[in-house]
Amino acid sequence: MPRSARLRLGDLRTLADVVAECRDLGDDPAAWWAHFTRRVCGLVGADFGGCGEIADLRPDGGSTTLGIGEWGWENGFDREPWEWSVTQFDIDPGYSELYRRYFLRLAADAGVCLARTDLMADREWTRSVSYQRVSEPMGVDHYVWCVRGHPRTAGRSGMMVVTRAAGGRDFTARDKALVREAHAWVAPLVGGPLARFGEPSPADLPPRVRRVLKCLLEGDTDKQAAARLGLTRHTVNGYAKLIYSHFAVESRAELLARWVKRGWGGRFAWADD
Repeated sequence: MPRSARLRLGDLRTLADVVAECRDLGDDPAAWWAHFTRRVCGLVGADFGGCGEIADLRPDGGSTTLGIGEWGWENGFDREPWEWSVTQFDIDPGYSELYRRYFLRLAADAGVCLARTDLMADREWTRSVSYQRVSEPMGVDHYVWCVRGHPRTAGRSGMMVVTRAAGGRDFTARDKALVREAHAWVAPLVGGPLARFGEPSPADLPPRVRRVLKCLLEGDTDKQAAARLGLTRHTVNGYAKLIYSHFAVESRAELLARWVKRGWGGRFAWADD
């Protein structure tokens, strides 16, 4: 590894903080993926990122995007080219020569993190589908890609894409090392402390039901939750039944056990305070 790509102790401490923050949001996959994307973009000076889960990746025949955490739309990028690329990737990940080259490298180095310039020179890049259909109209240029399998869930992988606005500088070897290391730290946690896309999420419940869920997770009885929220015990009991059904548990004890077993923290991004 080039000396310039070596991570410092401070980098590892920052990555540990990022993982801890994600674990605090771990019961909500959309929330922790979005937070992870924002923090990684900040670490490497990216202007936009899309990081999430894919299933059944077949470089020569399609995949399924399960969910994406995005950050950077406030920087003024055009959504349509990005959304087209996500749809096209599910139909055929090899629609672009750039992706085909990345997957060849990935086959030899699991979790490899590469920049666009590692795969394609500028002149060839500007003639490519990825540039003409996605990057130029979206307003971005330099990229970093990193795909890594999720050990807890067969057939699923995480895919990270971060990019800079057109005219920005290329990513450095150290930037790529940071992205790769960040992905390496979270991948083993997906399906454990970090919920997968497709799992029942608190964010899918109506706001009033989420407020009851928060009370239950904080140890309130139905009577205490009713008093705290200004509801009747009958209403709280009805919401509790919806919660149990949503998470496929039969009691408050099972509900709490689910949270404890998964190691989920008490920072409820989905709660309406």
